[in-house]
Amino acid sequence: MRISACLLALPGLLGVIADLGYDELWRLQHEFYGRWITPNNAKEAESINSTIFSDNILGRVSDTRTFVGRELNTEYIFGLFMPSESLSIVGNPMEYEVIQFAAVQNIASATTRVNFTFPAFNNISLPVVINTWMTWNSARQITQYDVVFKWSGNLFQTLILSLGGSAEEAGSKTVHKIATSICNSHTRYCKGTNAQYDSWEGCYGFLTKKLRVGQSFELGENTLMCRSVHELMVKYRPEIHCSHIGPTGGGNATTRLHMSRKWRNVLIRTRHGSPGDRRLAGRAWQVDCICMTFCSPAIAL
Repeated sequence: MRISACLLALPGLLGVIADLGYDELWRLQHEFYGRWITPNNAKEAESINSTIFSDNILGRVSDTRTFVGRELNTEYIFGLFMPSESLSIVGNPMEYEVIQFAAVQNIASATTRVNFTFPAFNNISLPVVINTWMTWNSARQITQYDVVFKWSGNLFQTLILSLGGSAEEAGSKTVHKIATSICNSHTRYCKGTNAQYDSWEGCYGFLTKKLRVGQSFELGENTLMCRSVHELMVKYRPEIHCSHIGPTGGGNATTRLHMSRKWRNVLIRTRHGSPGDRRLAGRAWQVDCICMTFCSPAIAL
């Protein structure tokens, strides 16, 4: 399944801009986080197509990649963070506090402190700061978002070191735990034409000897960390996600930088003044599109 940031140029964005106001945007911001925290996220994930998102939702997460469409966003934004029997390096969000917030018309920008629990790492609990930029339509559905997990590199180091021993020993324990979990999921769910490895041992050998572990910002690249993220989705749609934990990562991209041409008219900006002076400035933003495949050997910039 090839998901490209180039799709950010969808013309459906260039419609009438909702004028929701500060108080309503404040409510909508809390509505999103209220549905996202555990255990509420499980209900949203099971819906397959969460109505909190518009049909043509476009989103980007700093440490992973771009997500296009309601189904994919429901699967990853909600499904990825709910409790799982598989090892999760992203943890479960348990409670939140919006500590900074600014909003106008249909746009809200927020800084939120979320307390996560990481069952796979001795059930350690840590606060994570998340910056979000979101837009909504008149139906109160999220149409665009950009999310940044702050200090994620420090977070992952803290998680790894929580396993005990020296940094090298803790790193080895982490690789073993992640690879074991992925191979167990592959054995259980990836059968027949969905199989990616000939055996459990072949799976474990590839993941531990032929693949980089990756850093926190490489959850969308050809790394063990990327496959760990996608493992959580395998049991729901093995025909789609088994390839994402396999040797190819689910695509045929090559190990080289590749950029598409630049697109305009991507994000929407409004001029704030009198209501009559608010209008679309579609060419105010420009995005470099990076065409990539899940867990592929392509390199993100």
